[in-house]
Amino acid sequence: MQQGTAPRADDKAEDTGTVAVAAYLRVSTAEQRGRFGIPTQVQAIRAFVEERPSWVLVGSREDIGESGSAPSRPGLNALLDDISTERVRLVLVHRLDRLGRTETAIWRCIWQIEDAGARVECCVESLGEPGLERWLTVDRLAREVESDYRRIATRTQAGRQLKAVAGGWPGGPAPYGYRISGKGAFGSVLEVDPAEADVVRLLADLVIEGGLTLADLAQELNSRGVRTRNDKPWTAVNLHRRLQSAAFTGQAVFRRPDRQWGGHCTRLNSDGSPLHGETVVIPLPPILPAGRIRAYQAALTALTRQRRNPVQEYPLTGRIRGRCGRHYIGALRSRTSVRTYRCSGWSAPDPCGCVSLSADHVEVQVAEHVGVALASVPQSGRPMPPTSDPTRTQVIRHRERVASLECLVAKCAEELDELRGQEVHSRVIAAAIRQLETERRALERILAHAQGWLSELAASDDRNERLTAVLEAAAPDIRSLSLSEQRCVIELVEAHVEIADPDFRYREGTKCSTIRWHARTGTLVPPDPTDSQWAQVERLLRSRYPAHHFRSPLDLRAALTGMLHRLRSGILWRDLPECFGDPKRVCSRQRTWLADGVWQEIVGLLNENGVGTPVLSHETAPVLAIRTRLDPVPRGTAQVESGMVHPVKIS
Repeated sequence: MQQGTAPRADDKAEDTGTVAVAAYLRVSTAEQRGRFGIPTQVQAIRAFVEERPSWVLVGSREDIGESGSAPSRPGLNALLDDISTERVRLVLVHRLDRLGRTETAIWRCIWQIEDAGARVECCVESLGEPGLERWLTVDRLAREVESDYRRIATRTQAGRQLKAVAGGWPGGPAPYGYRISGKGAFGSVLEVDPAEADVVRLLADLVIEGGLTLADLAQELNSRGVRTRNDKPWTAVNLHRRLQSAAFTGQAVFRRPDRQWGGHCTRLNSDGSPLHGETVVIPLPPILPAGRIRAYQAALTALTRQRRNPVQEYPLTGRIRGRCGRHYIGALRSRTSVRTYRCSGWSAPDPCGCVSLSADHVEVQVAEHVGVALASVPQSGRPMPPTSDPTRTQVIRHRERVASLECLVAKCAEELDELRGQEVHSRVIAAAIRQLETERRALERILAHAQGWLSELAASDDRNERLTAVLEAAAPDIRSLSLSEQRCVIELVEAHVEIADPDFRYREGTKCSTIRWHARTGTLVPPDPTDSQWAQVERLLRSRYPAHHFRSPLDLRAALTGMLHRLRSGILWRDLPECFGDPKRVCSRQRTWLADGVWQEIVGLLNENGVGTPVLSHETAPVLAIRTRLDPVPRGTAQVESGMVHPVKIS
């Protein structure tokens, strides 16, 4: 925006007599920018300003391809910054629908501009002077804008409904396995895509055959050189959606109420039925025979399962880097409901095998490191919440606005009670009552919008207060914040985590039953058996087990030595040296001895002198390197990126 020549209305503008005007332009799609959308608005605004000699157009802000229902837009945010720096006193729009397409969006946009220090005017119709007249005028225009928006939406959805009923494709991307014939025409329909149909038949064969997981299916497709429609490799995530495509049912369902995906879904009434029309089943050219479809559906039910766990918050998603170079993402183990972080390379065609991390442990270590980093910086140099969030002043101003509206509603109700209480009712009084009832309903609508926005502003302001209190504390501790608020602080300090131990070998699942027995009973691990001790152990084994127990190719004395070595060293079974025998056989034999009570007797024989050592279990997590942009740089060391690396061991 160009620099304005006039200050705001509350300082020297009264002396100069000029008004600094900024134009706000918005179109919903990028295609409208160079056609009739933006040029039409610019022409109307320039002509409107030229008719007013005291107005000076100092610049404009644009939102191209931004929805009118979006609460935050780049151009609008930049315009609010211009107003706050006293460069703009008035915001001019061509029509009120440029501020928003719903009543809520329009009111919030107007209130944001007013709280920043400017007022809004419209080229098409005057909004009136501040006060009751302006409230009622904006309410009337906003209702017209939303009514027009709903009329367009209803007309569009009705057209899609008729198209679907006629068997045509109502719009959107074609299901996998099909392509759109006659795209852009009223008679557009779906036809089989030969290349994708081959993939559909292959997937049906693999799913019906069974024995493969989603990751296995994705790897099979990638190994055959099959790519997605967007020419990307298959993963378990994108394959899960494709397996539920209409190609595997032989029909597409328009306005399906039982499948909702975020904002891109069928809008429903309060009773759960589709809002804009009935559900329509569109028959498709079959790719699979009917019997094959039934077999596929049965196999798919056993392969996939519905999400049972709620979506969790993971403040470190994207901020942990694995040894493979990829970032970690949050993941919830469905069986144990344990929050973890896992490397995104797990879902790649060639899994990386990076270790999983306990979310609670990592987040505690990062929180402690961030607290130390914040405490080492003076309060004046600590990062604070973004200034774009609502401030206490904005909340106070809007509370005053809500109080003013409440007074107007109460005053209107009092006047109505007085008129209705008169003994004689004339036509004039009846007309006055109707007018007051209309105004009261309008004010109550505005008040409802204002109260809704006030609750959101207050919640955001409370969140900022909590963040500020923690950041300004002498010993900051972000663990007192919610996970979403912790993410905000972690982003402010630019915290990053790396796996610092390159040789760490992670073990999934529960601890070995033998390790758990030693830990529970406190029994020490004895030294390796001597010849005399082994003779006693062998006699014990032969007294407890039949002859075939000793015909195994496994050397039992070497196996026993390997069992003790693993307990003392804490290595994994897969890392057991070959001199002790096959790790799987050794593990199986130790499990048998423990279950039969023989292991306890063996340990008692070998540990008569009491010179054993405590069992050493495998580590539960690797050494981590945590860094932030607040970390001090050691003298004589160059700072790398945004902070120094500090290894932290998770217990």
